[in-house]
Order: sequence, then structure tokens, then C-alpha cells
Amino acid sequence: GDVKALNQWPKAKEDERRAREAYSASCAELSNARLAVSVTLTEKVSQLLPSLGLDRSTLEITLKHRSGGLADPYTGPESLGVDIADFVLLHRNVPGESDGASQAKGGNVEKVGSSGEKSRLLLAMESVLPGSIGTICSNVGTIDVRMKSDPICVVYDEIDAHVGGRAATTMTELLREQRKSSHIIAITHAASLAAKADQHIVVERWSDGEVGPATRAYPVEGHDRRREVARMAAGNLVPNEAEKFADALIK
Repeated sequence: GDVKALNQWPKAKEDERRAREAYSASCAELSNARLAVSVTLTEKVSQLLPSLGLDRSTLEITLKHRSGGLADPYTGPESLGVDIADFVLLHRNVPGESDGASQAKGGNVEKVGSSGEKSRLLLAMESVLPGSIGTICSNVGTIDVRMKSDPICVVYDEIDAHVGGRAATTMTELLREQRKSSHIIAITHAASLAAKADQHIVVERWSDGEVGPATRAYPVEGHDRRREVARMAAGNLVPNEAEKFADALIK
């Protein structure tokens, strides 16, 4: 047995060498593809951010190699190649705003990004590269490129907070476009966004005087939906004006 194993050892070592070379070549191919995508995402997402209420903000995606690099790529079970991606959100001052020079401040999105900023970046990325969220949520070990993955559900929690006008309109349009490939749940206080939903669900605090305050959720349609959108949009509008405004939004 030992003699046979020794005789097979050179071939096994050569097979291992060839397998590592093939794996390293595949990692290099994947790394180059990622670099190309990162350049596209950096450019196109940064172009979208001002229209989403993030004026003077840009996204920068940088790639670096894991320890060992392409010469000795890591082959652990969670390995997705040799690359480590860093998503950096930068906010630039207007010249003269501080010390007279335009400066960029920010950092890794996971560390410095607010929930609203992360949601808008996610929306922008999905708009630029449809299907990216689904890829992130997939189990890498079971991906089959020949099969279309099941739609996923994406929850945006008040993505339109502190945003109005053109930015709110752009968000609504991008969300409606994204619903073609995903299920979208958008939690909002904005009548303009709620009016464009396929289904409107009201979530509210409720009490019947006997049972303590509770939260309830229920769908609204037709006249009830019109009244709810009017309530959301009311502001300084009188009831009749608010309902006319709601009609215009829903149409």
C-alpha cells in the first residue's frame, strides 16, 4: 500500500498544481470582471445619487486582493475569489463652504452610511445593475446560471425621508421599475409614493378603549385608499382639495 501510494504521489502533486493554476486563472478572470463592473457602478450610481437627494455625494468601489492574491488564492468554503470590495460613500463640500477648498468626507458605507443613504444606494445599484440584490441574497453554493432565480422581497424603510420634489419623483419611478424583478415593500409617509403602489397597506396604532394600544395593518382600496392618500397629503390643504390632489396622484 505504501509503495503504491508513493508511486501515485508525483501524479497527485502534478494534478494539484494544474488544479491550482486553473483555479488561479478563474480567480483572475473573475477579478477582471469585477473590476469592470466596479468602474461602471461607481460612475453610474454616482450620477444617480443627486437625483435621489444625495447632492454632492459619490460612491467609490475599490477592490483589493486577499492575502496570497492570485499566486496562492484562498480556497475556503466561503471564498468568492481573491477580491475584497470596499464601498465608500463620499460627501463633497461646496468650494468656500469650509476652508475654501472642495473636500470629500465619508468612509465605508457600512460604517458611516445612514439607513436612508444605504437604502438609496441599494436602489441606485439595482437600477444600474438589475438583479444585483437577488445575487447578493442567493446561496452561492446553489446558483445555476441557467436557471432564473425566484423573485426576492426588498424592504425600503422610509427611503424618501427628508426628500421631496424631483428626488421623490425619481425614487418612485425607480421603485416602480424595480418591482418588475422583485417584490418591493416601501414604508413611507409620502402620499406621492403611496399613491403609486400596486397595493396600499395602512399600519397604525389602534385601541378600542378596552384593549391597550396595539398595531394593526390592513389594505385599502377604492374610496378608502383615496381618503388615506388624501390624509397623508393633507398638510395645509382643506379636505376637498386634499381628495382632489389624492385623485391626481393615484391616476
